[in-house]
Amino acid sequence: MSDCDKIIDRACKDLAEDVNSPLCTELKTHLEECNQCREQIETMRGAVNLFQWLEARQVPIEVHQRLAKLLNVELPLG
Repeated sequence: MSDCDKIIDRACKDLAEDVNSPLCTELKTHLEECNQCREQIETMRGAVNLFQWLEARQVPIEVHQRLAKLLNVELPLG
């Protein structure tokens, strides 16, 4: 199963859709044809992987803050 198939399966599961439903089929077809959406998904995947990597390491808070600002997300307080 390719990464794109995994994303479609996850999205459909989150939407409570069968992976063979018309909506999921439409999503899969769109991602196969749309470079911009595929690139956006890859960028999101990279950001998630980076945050997971950072959480597993002792990284200065300033690094977390700069990355959060770059991604336009808020860090949890505490």
